[in-house]
Amino acid sequence: MSQEWQIKNPSITLYPFHLRDDSDEGYGYVARNAQFLWENLADNVGKEFNINELNSLRDKLICYKNGLYYPDGERENLTDEELLIPDGGKPLKFPPIIQPDNLKLDGSIYALRIHDTYIADLTFCYKDVTLKVADLTRLNPEGCLLPNAIQPSLGQTLLLYAEPAVDNPYRQLADESVKAFVQDKQPASVDFSAEGKLFGSPIFEYNSREDDARQRCHILVWLQDNPQTLEFVTLTFNFYLMNLLCSRAKIVFVYGEARKKYRQAQQIVGELEKKLPELRAIESEQNRQVKLQKLKDLLAEVHTKMLAFAQQMRSLQEDTNTIDTNAENYGKELTRIRGLCIPGDNVDFWQRFLDLAEDKYQRQIEIDLNYLIASQNLFQQSISTVRGMVEIEQVELDREQMELYQQQEDREKRRDRQLENIIFFVGTAIGGGQIFSAAYPLIKDTRIQWQPDFSLPLHPFAATIIWSLLFGLLFGLLMLGIAVLVRKTFPR
Repeated sequence: MSQEWQIKNPSITLYPFHLRDDSDEGYGYVARNAQFLWENLADNVGKEFNINELNSLRDKLICYKNGLYYPDGERENLTDEELLIPDGGKPLKFPPIIQPDNLKLDGSIYALRIHDTYIADLTFCYKDVTLKVADLTRLNPEGCLLPNAIQPSLGQTLLLYAEPAVDNPYRQLADESVKAFVQDKQPASVDFSAEGKLFGSPIFEYNSREDDARQRCHILVWLQDNPQTLEFVTLTFNFYLMNLLCSRAKIVFVYGEARKKYRQAQQIVGELEKKLPELRAIESEQNRQVKLQKLKDLLAEVHTKMLAFAQQMRSLQEDTNTIDTNAENYGKELTRIRGLCIPGDNVDFWQRFLDLAEDKYQRQIEIDLNYLIASQNLFQQSISTVRGMVEIEQVELDREQMELYQQQEDREKRRDRQLENIIFFVGTAIGGGQIFSAAYPLIKDTRIQWQPDFSLPLHPFAATIIWSLLFGLLFGLLMLGIAVLVRKTFPR
């Protein structure tokens, strides 16, 4: 790198944005990794810069208690911002850090929560120092300020401010400064994307191209060209800028997540399309019971996939609302910043991002939703078809089973009647045999007169037979009468 690239009084400010709440768990639920931002700042950045005050950051935050994350220490209903370091709204300043060549590095951190998001303003700066651009690595030792080390769930922005030490082209100086600061610690290259002018000084924007918004490196390089620039950098401006960058981070993050959800929904569509041929194969099944079971299994599987598909659809619709809300907030903060600008400023590059969010991002999600809605209608019709087939097959199977049951019941009745007849005839034979066996001794003991003589009394044998039949008939009639009476008295 050329020796002529030099800067004066450089400072680096890290704005990380990390979700404190998890809407998927329910309103107001704290995210499982909500504390990661403060722990990574303390453990990673504090270690690399050897700052005891930063190492012990957790002891100073109201969301920690006895060294453990304690979100109940914060206000539940937050209408604006909440300072997490209760020090009258002032940032926590670090003692000067003495680096090689007797360079003195000052630092401070400002921690707060805005609605559902944790935000930090971590700044390191040199005063009255001229540095080679190559020495900007001192502001980012081991890449500790890059996304891989900070791991903010929504992303981050780095703002590098410096005064050109010599008369170099600002754009080239900004390019070289970004290369030196990032070193080789960012997986994807960090490329120039836009430029503008703020408070009389040029400002350049750089982005990396990772698919994961949380890993993207977003850098602003602001080179002083107006000695009064820093006079306009007030706490009010800084608050507006943090809110604007936070809304930007949410928009980029949500859009990235929306693209993932769309791809997941498309995958489900592909899986559902593979299930449609199974329906045609099931229709040719001859065994009605096997067919019904296969239809039920297919319906259950398709229904499960449709629930997952509907979840992705609902999430995409929520993402649309989230981008709408944050685009509105971004526009408000941009309007406020424009109100602080001085003649000659140009912050159209921030406006272009808003246009991108409202036009491309929102339009793309709408296109994705329309495509998925068409697929949803198709599969809902398929589910209705399968459900109808299940109902028809169930009715037919029930009817067949009812017919089989009726046939079986008829067979059982016929068997019962046959058995009753057999019992009747056997009983009759046995009864007759018993009567005959009872009367038989009378035949032996009495001489039978074969010539009829009506003047004589009946033969005992004949009398026995007649009286047995007569009493049997009377007894049968009596039992029949009792049975009829019982049925009339106690009907079923």
